[in-house]
Amino acid sequence: MIGVLEGFGVITVVVLTGLLLGRSGVLGPSGQQVIAKLVFYAATPALLYVTLAETDVGMIFSSALLATGGSAVLLAVLGFIVTKWWRRRSLGESTISAMSIGYVNIGNLGIPIATYVLGDLSYVAPVLLFQLVVLGPVSMALLDATRPGATREWWKAIVVVLRNPIVIGAAVGVVCSVAGVRLPGVIHEPLGMLGAIAVPGALLAFGISLKDGWTLPAPGSRRQLTLITVLKLLAQPTIAWAIGGPLLGYSGLDLLGIVVTSALPTAQNVYIYAMQYNQAERLARDAVFITTVLSVPTMIVVAVLLGG
Repeated sequence: MIGVLEGFGVITVVVLTGLLLGRSGVLGPSGQQVIAKLVFYAATPALLYVTLAETDVGMIFSSALLATGGSAVLLAVLGFIVTKWWRRRSLGESTISAMSIGYVNIGNLGIPIATYVLGDLSYVAPVLLFQLVVLGPVSMALLDATRPGATREWWKAIVVVLRNPIVIGAAVGVVCSVAGVRLPGVIHEPLGMLGAIAVPGALLAFGISLKDGWTLPAPGSRRQLTLITVLKLLAQPTIAWAIGGPLLGYSGLDLLGIVVTSALPTAQNVYIYAMQYNQAERLARDAVFITTVLSVPTMIVVAVLLGG
């Protein structure tokens, strides 16, 4: 319980720092965009390389991933279908909505919660790897298709995705992990330093975006945010529990780990991606804000119900 609150406390301090920087204007009118591009093109790829290179990729095939990854994919696809074909929104907004549902804040919030609540970082690794290797590239492919002049030739679309810095960072990390090799220290160590910027950078950019205050979105966006919030914080942990408990037979701390990681809020990186591709930025920001605030009581209830 204390770990959940401590994890959110760390995030809040950095976000508030970004808010103060935004309000003061010391970074200028382009400060937020510069930080977002730094995170997207340098820090996050470096973090992905370091994380994956030092992690056993075989963990992605853990049976627990059927619960965490399965619930995320199921509801992300559902959110995409509802947004794209029922609500008739753009491909970009539909993709950001799907990411807001399925892409959990496993990096900067999941890690402290796994440390202080679950007592074991191994609960984080499968979800982190799954998001980096599966959800990330698929989302990048869809977002790349929204760029002006995006090609309809499938092989060119694949080339565009393979040039994405997020995908490159993850791919190099996976190759190094599988091959059991490590880049020379003169390269690995600087990448570690760059990777350390990713999480605080994303939080600072998010904080700066709140400099003009936060107001209730328009009625149409409220309905979309309600859909995202319900699927993210209620449906996803419930389905993860159903798969992990009754179907796979997990119990105790293992089941708690499955459900807690599924109840994490939308990752700040979704907002960074929305900014980078100029797609549904306000929706992504609001989804991060609302799910982060509401995930605190959600995870506390989960911990109580499952005896954590």
